[in-house]
Amino acid sequence: MSRMRFAGKSYSNGSVPSAVLAEVLPSGRHGVSRTSRAYLRRDAAASWNRAVAEVRSGTGLDLTVRGWNRSLAEQRRFFLERYRPGAHSPFGDYRRYGGSTYGRVRGAAAAVPGYSNHGWALAVDVNDFGGVGEFGNARRVRAFPILQRHGWTDTEGRRVREPWHLVYSPTSDVGARRRAPTARRTRAPRRPPTIRPGCPRSSWTRLWKEFLTAEGDFGGRPGPVFGEALADATRRWQRRAGLHDDAVVGPRTWYRAVQGARYQGTGARVKIAQRIAGLRGQDVDGRAGPVFLRRWKQIQRWLGVVPDASIGHRTVAALVLKG
Repeated sequence: MSRMRFAGKSYSNGSVPSAVLAEVLPSGRHGVSRTSRAYLRRDAAASWNRAVAEVRSGTGLDLTVRGWNRSLAEQRRFFLERYRPGAHSPFGDYRRYGGSTYGRVRGAAAAVPGYSNHGWALAVDVNDFGGVGEFGNARRVRAFPILQRHGWTDTEGRRVREPWHLVYSPTSDVGARRRAPTARRTRAPRRPPTIRPGCPRSSWTRLWKEFLTAEGDFGGRPGPVFGEALADATRRWQRRAGLHDDAVVGPRTWYRAVQGARYQGTGARVKIAQRIAGLRGQDVDGRAGPVFLRRWKQIQRWLGVVPDASIGHRTVAALVLKG
């Protein structure tokens, strides 16, 4: 099985690491149910998000997808649902897999597992783009020229008569070249310290006490001392958050604590997020204003997640992965 390298990561088809993935917009509106979240390789996701915004502004159409990044297991499931070893294919579609010849007996074509562009997180299947062979579908005719400018090709889709199947080609992405001079800045977050009972890091201990007080876990005295009452409160919060309850507040605990912080939010959670964003002194005020917005968008671009200054589970997972 071949391998690919992107953003310093080497991986095989169907095993694209989460660190190189980014979410496809609009969030939570994909799949057949229109309630799923979809992910592609970062450059492909950025291209798709640019393109669908232009499609919306230019045509009024809202595009969603029902196929995106697929693991090797998902590729096998799709393939084996449609192909049978030694079977006669009424479509004339035969594939070699695992040393045997498989014939397609139902449904649309599927790539041999390990060779799908979905497995590289570089392909989408678009909702409402017509049935088999319907390349004249009205929505598709209006939207595809815009998608094409942003690097989305239909060569593979035409070969198998699937108007909904598009593959991203970075070299064809005119939109990326046009936007390259104004590429947005990225910023690595500040790695928070580890504090524990007896720890001398007074400012971070005070901040942790403030956070646990707001969470309703700590009712003790404010100040720089990490005593047993704070340790007990920390353990309670860690258990509730699904973390190891060892009363050690390391990066994983700090990152989990900022989940839910967002632009225009307030409170101790925002203060922690401001510290992680590199702010100091009076700038750590617990009010997520324009500086918070700018800094966290930069951090999220560095992490490869949607830059919306809303710290959700995807941003937290990427922070933990980066360490």
